[in-house]
Amino acid sequence: MWVPERVWEQHVVTAIVEAGIEYTVLDDFQFERVGCAPDEVFGYYLTEHDGRLLKIFPAAETLRYSMPFQEPHATYEYLRRLAERRPGSTIVFADDGEKFGAWPKTFDHVYTNGWLHRFCDMLVANRDWLEPTTFARSADQSLPLGKVYLSDGSYREMTEWALPPDSLRAFRSGADRLAALPDAGDWKRFFRAGGYWRNFKVRYPESDEMYARMLGVSERLAAAAGRPSSDPDYLEVARRELYRGQCNCAYWHGSFGGLYLPHLRNAIYSSLIAADSAVDDALGRDSGRVQLEVGDFNLDARQEVRLENDRLIALVRPARGGHVYELDVRSSGINVLATLDRRPEVYHAAILEFAGSAHGPNGDQDRQADDLANSFKQPELDRRLVYDRHPRKALVDHFYPVDVTLDDLIECRDMERGDFAIGTFLAKTHREPDHVALVMERPGLAYGHSIRLRKTISLAAGNPSLSVRYELEDIPPGACLHFAVEINQAAMAGQAPDRYYSDPAGAPPRTAQRPARVGRCPRSHADRPLARSLD
Repeated sequence: MWVPERVWEQHVVTAIVEAGIEYTVLDDFQFERVGCAPDEVFGYYLTEHDGRLLKIFPAAETLRYSMPFQEPHATYEYLRRLAERRPGSTIVFADDGEKFGAWPKTFDHVYTNGWLHRFCDMLVANRDWLEPTTFARSADQSLPLGKVYLSDGSYREMTEWALPPDSLRAFRSGADRLAALPDAGDWKRFFRAGGYWRNFKVRYPESDEMYARMLGVSERLAAAAGRPSSDPDYLEVARRELYRGQCNCAYWHGSFGGLYLPHLRNAIYSSLIAADSAVDDALGRDSGRVQLEVGDFNLDARQEVRLENDRLIALVRPARGGHVYELDVRSSGINVLATLDRRPEVYHAAILEFAGSAHGPNGDQDRQADDLANSFKQPELDRRLVYDRHPRKALVDHFYPVDVTLDDLIECRDMERGDFAIGTFLAKTHREPDHVALVMERPGLAYGHSIRLRKTISLAAGNPSLSVRYELEDIPPGACLHFAVEINQAAMAGQAPDRYYSDPAGAPPRTAQRPARVGRCPRSHADRPLARSLD
């Protein structure tokens, strides 16, 4: 079994063994961090949980970095020294297949330029002392090196990526200082990475939202499977889609995209939405229904609200800005709000440093500009490093200066003049046979004035859209306010002609790369009502 991202917790032994699996592979780093010496990772170990035994092979980090990035001779030298020092040892190379052709420039390196041929020639030329083998053959023909219990963790890089940027910078500084010591090799294995892979759900709330949504679907499926009247065919569809929605690739972020890749997030939500709908089909749910549920749906110890019919699912968090943080279009399997906040990452410093050197006064500026453009996936990437001040969701409420510009918002300048964007709203729910509604209300400040804001989200049976109504009360006579409601959308391929938005006024449809101008709400005057509703 290939353990996804080599994420390990000891209790998984039980599930792995009960699935009929005899052996798996993890990084040698994970063995060394619990006390195995560097020369004690050439073979396999036994581990156990609740009386179940599993064989685990340590995979050599040295080979992971040399194959295929260094010439075969580097691997030959390493294996030759090992054979002389520990004859009869088993050393494991196990890694992602993408580095053999899918990663940038690796196809030409591995195939066109002949690395793979040269590597295979090296193996054949040294058959007198170097024997390629399989996990099964090694497990059958050799004894275990001993028993080991591994600590929770993953491969070395992932334990670093799970750290917040400031902590990661401090960790890497300490690691560099350790590596500079003359005897670092004797005890660097005890220098443990501080990150824990589950904290990706803390670093990235969007990952936690997918995780919580997945758990909710899983619990619904388990409950439906326990009912004799459930349709088994739909249950099987739901189970398959749930497993797809548990694919690990989109739940974390490192050097290779992960959560930052919108097609991965969309794939997760597509499967979870399909699984949710299949559970409804298994239960024989009425297509004309509409319902509202209250619960802690995103695992933050606060109450969220779920409004649902056979066309839409909306998840709202009154305790944080009254935002709609998920909006599922069931027919197309799209979460319109599968967005991602822009936040600092440790590698941003390298982008800024490289950009600064390329634009510096020394050297050929034209050549440096070309180098900069070729190094970034898009032009002027360094100038796009802006960070959001609030979640990029829907119904984020702002009071801006009356002269705010679109550039101010694009650059994420601090233009906020109210305290509603992430404030806590009091919530009430209304349920009728053919429609449901959530009313959220909050007294707050805007430009120093006390203002009450009320927003109502309603959904009717069979209706493919949400209805949202805003009411502002206690606006002082003569006050000049600029109220704005922010709605972010996660529509991929912003230039595609089949993805656009329009407005009821009949303006021409616009793609995501042709944004509308920032509008201004009418000013408040003494001769106008002190309560205003915006639909």
